[in-house]
Amino acid sequence: MGLGSEYRLVRAGSWSLLVNPEIWTRGLWEVILQHLNASSKAPTRHPQTIKFQFPPAIGGCNFYLKIHNLSDPFGSVKDLFRASKAFRALKVGRALCSEQFHAPTSVAAGESRTVRFVQQAFLLTLAVEGSSLPRFLQEHCSDSSDARSLKRKREYLIQFALEIRRLHQMGFVPGDLVPYNILVQLQGAGVKFIYLDHDRTRRYPRWFPHGLWKRNLVQLNHFELAGISRWDRIRFLHTYLGSRTCGKKERRLIRWLDRKTRIKFAAE
Repeated sequence: MGLGSEYRLVRAGSWSLLVNPEIWTRGLWEVILQHLNASSKAPTRHPQTIKFQFPPAIGGCNFYLKIHNLSDPFGSVKDLFRASKAFRALKVGRALCSEQFHAPTSVAAGESRTVRFVQQAFLLTLAVEGSSLPRFLQEHCSDSSDARSLKRKREYLIQFALEIRRLHQMGFVPGDLVPYNILVQLQGAGVKFIYLDHDRTRRYPRWFPHGLWKRNLVQLNHFELAGISRWDRIRFLHTYLGSRTCGKKERRLIRWLDRKTRIKFAAE
């Protein structure tokens, strides 16, 4: 899968596992199996995410386990010819990190198949410290009367726009680039953005022409965020597009985003 030597392929009954041998243990697998068996008895349409600590004693690591049960019939047929969502999410997470973006550390991914049909799959990641983007904005950027807070907000906004621009330039199109899937960590004078949930993230060749990046802009603009005005959104677009003025192209994109998201931006 193009993951190099960092992950090792392991067979365990009907399961095919890709594991990070530096973190993976038999005891960890036993805990995961318990959650997988419990989930299979009461399967849900959507993936199930479970947070747990291992070892359970004080000082253990926090993990997130995302379980995928049976896909819909169309998805099951497609999975005959491709890796499971869990394997694909692990691979794209590593690709993001290799390009100096940030994603949770993947500890393991696994899939169980019967006659090539995926019956169940999982992705295990280490928990990451940080605040969701909406919470971070509420805590650090919502006071527009404070000059220092306003300056920091605009600096963070520029950093975020440049990173999303580079993300798309490198061919990545996240499937769910909503503010709640972005964690923010303070890092010196700047911030670090950590991208979560890569089940539907795809990477296209850099030369491949597509407009899927617009979907990400819609996802980001679909939420009203503390301290973020209409003019902040316009500044974000200017930086993202690499433009200093609001020309015809920018105005057309702003109108298109407004129609798609139905947001009535508040005046600054």
